[in-house]
Amino acid sequence: MEYQRLGNSGLLVSRISFGNMINCQEQRLIIEYRNYKDIGIFSKIILSYEAGLCEIQLGKSLKILGIQREKIVVATKFINYELRNGKGNPVNRSMTTNRKHILEGIDESLKRLDLDYVDIVFVHAFDQDTSIQEVCLAFNQIIEDGKAFYWATSNWPVERIQEAFSFCDSRKLIRPIAEQCKYNQISRKTVEKTLVPVVEKGYGLTVYSPLGGGFLTGKYNDGKGPEDARANRDYGELTKEFSRSIYFKDIDSPQMQDKLHKLEQLAKELGFNQTQLALAWVLGNKDVSSAIIGAKNPQQVIDCVKSIELLKIWNNQLEDKVEKILNNAPTQDLDYRTMVNVKNRRATN
Repeated sequence: MEYQRLGNSGLLVSRISFGNMINCQEQRLIIEYRNYKDIGIFSKIILSYEAGLCEIQLGKSLKILGIQREKIVVATKFINYELRNGKGNPVNRSMTTNRKHILEGIDESLKRLDLDYVDIVFVHAFDQDTSIQEVCLAFNQIIEDGKAFYWATSNWPVERIQEAFSFCDSRKLIRPIAEQCKYNQISRKTVEKTLVPVVEKGYGLTVYSPLGGGFLTGKYNDGKGPEDARANRDYGELTKEFSRSIYFKDIDSPQMQDKLHKLEQLAKELGFNQTQLALAWVLGNKDVSSAIIGAKNPQQVIDCVKSIELLKIWNNQLEDKVEKILNNAPTQDLDYRTMVNVKNRRATN
């Protein structure tokens, strides 16, 4: 496994991490597979995503594996989404990241994980009703109390991240170290343009959906996908209708099908498969420290990890070949000194 520092922090994270948003039932078999002790674990469960079941399963798996705690990186996530299916107490636990939710939630999360601390705790989705000051102070306390080493944001507007920087600096609090957002060959603007003002100053990036919910693995190149694929069945709270609205809007597009087939052909020419090409492409952006994968079985993890071998030979020629197929790089801002658009950081790093 390759490792990279998360932004300008000192924390090394695996370039590929295991996330468990939708596969909590299967994850024990995956995590317990002995060859993956060096893959970081991004447990994205606090008061959402199957009401914490994934954290319970993860905690059991780590005990069975018997890994020394200091040898792994575990992250978890506070969600301000509305609780679904009537699970939990909606008062101060739904649509909020207030101090009460955060400080009680971390204790509950650690209890489910059966851990003394997590390495990173993310705050997911910006809460319009809770002040930046309250959020920053609460996460700073989590770290000072020894329940996490770092905190980070997820799907936050860039101006709110900058506001958090300013407040933390003014009060000598611990800054967040990274943003977690979606990034793949189809969804590029957030990473390659929107977040540039903070990324260029050392803010780290971990990204989810690097395979576009499976859309970029080759399984949907026929325009349909297998019956048990995410676009065709529910996975816990992640319904197929929701998945189709997020990941598969272009599944019937002839233009998209043409791109997918060309990516598949390029991957074969390189001696890899489309999954590995998609992951290597994501990690070829050096601003990205870690790509978070999901998997239904150990073989899928094996498949994803092999992308590191392709990453090792990634070069400008490969980058150009993929870019020619995708042809969807976000337009950068105009530099009025030269009247030329600023170069995409992906093309320069």
